[in-house]
Amino acid sequence: MTEDTDPFAFPDMPDEAVVAIDQVLEAFNHRFQHHYGLQLYRWYHAVAEREAYTDPTHSRPPPLNDPPF
Repeated sequence: MTEDTDPFAFPDMPDEAVVAIDQVLEAFNHRFQHHYGLQLYRWYHAVAEREAYTDPTHSRPPPLNDPPF
């Protein structure tokens, strides 16, 4: 079997190229999140609720007037 290679093994590049790629990725990420933000929120909110619902250690915090011991 062939050896797996790192898909993110980046080549050396000039500083200007690195900055340009970074700016493109940042702009893409910003526009993506702006366009799909509501869907992302719904998904992650539902995941968090499912995890909280199924987590056996999840419970309400004790009342503030409850002594610690």
